[in-house]
Amino acid sequence: MKERRDYRDRNEKDYYPMDKKQKHDEVQQIKSDLINFANTSWGKKWVHSILKIGRPYRMRRAMRYAEEDRISNILIKKGEIFALVQGTAPTPYRVRIFFNPIPEDAWKIIEEQLSGNLLNLISLLEGTLSDTIITIFEQYHHSLFPDVSHGLNAKCSCPDQAVPCKHIAAVILYISRVIDYNPLILLKLKGKKKKQLLSELKIGKQFTSMKSPKSSTKDEIDRNTSGYSYEVPKISVKDIKVKDIKEKNDLPEQKIDISFQFTKPGRFIETLENLGLPTNLENPKAFAIVMDKIYKTITKQTYKISLAK
Repeated sequence: MKERRDYRDRNEKDYYPMDKKQKHDEVQQIKSDLINFANTSWGKKWVHSILKIGRPYRMRRAMRYAEEDRISNILIKKGEIFALVQGTAPTPYRVRIFFNPIPEDAWKIIEEQLSGNLLNLISLLEGTLSDTIITIFEQYHHSLFPDVSHGLNAKCSCPDQAVPCKHIAAVILYISRVIDYNPLILLKLKGKKKKQLLSELKIGKQFTSMKSPKSSTKDEIDRNTSGYSYEVPKISVKDIKVKDIKEKNDLPEQKIDISFQFTKPGRFIETLENLGLPTNLENPKAFAIVMDKIYKTITKQTYKISLAK
């Protein structure tokens, strides 16, 4: 059964005559609504990189579909997004959108660049994509945001042969809000899950060959740490001077109040999720359950102590 076509998708101008300025303003509003459908810079960039080839009025209908929760059974894996979209027909349409994964040899180069900055690891652990990380992918011509100016590789089981049709566009828009929440699914589409990438990154490996400062010359230490320039000052306690105080015995007693704020432990242990499980465990599931219990007990007890006066 073919889906009943919405006249707004076919030729809206035939039903609502308007001058060129009105039409231009309306199209500009649709484009603005498309970009602002996502809330974060990652989601907005995702929408702009893919849907800039779509027809405006078809895209407006796609936004309605995405907002009406017509998308279900979403599957995101290496190089592909699959979803079902409920149109006006009884049976949902099957949508597949394909992307080019990054080859393994290119991944190795990118990982080498990512590992050169500790802040990259922190960003990934926090589940975010810094501008530095995004730039590294773009520098090696494997942008996390696909440029589909020459065509989008996607399929839909609906009668509309256009790419993107409103069902494909609705899935892309829906995914933009998923990316708002979890931008690291872009890495998954390119071929690496978060845990896999973190395990392969060797942050700070330049330090593995460093000798002890006691047995190294200053030049050797400078060469070994040349990749890291934190410029942290080293101040001896003896060098700290108190203005207008000549003798340390003359220092008056001072009460220093330092306050801390503790957050009540949540139900989800993100630390364990980020660190992952050790390798070669005989029973990984049992180990995870025990560690989860220990971690929750410790955090609850610590929080309880922090509140005690």
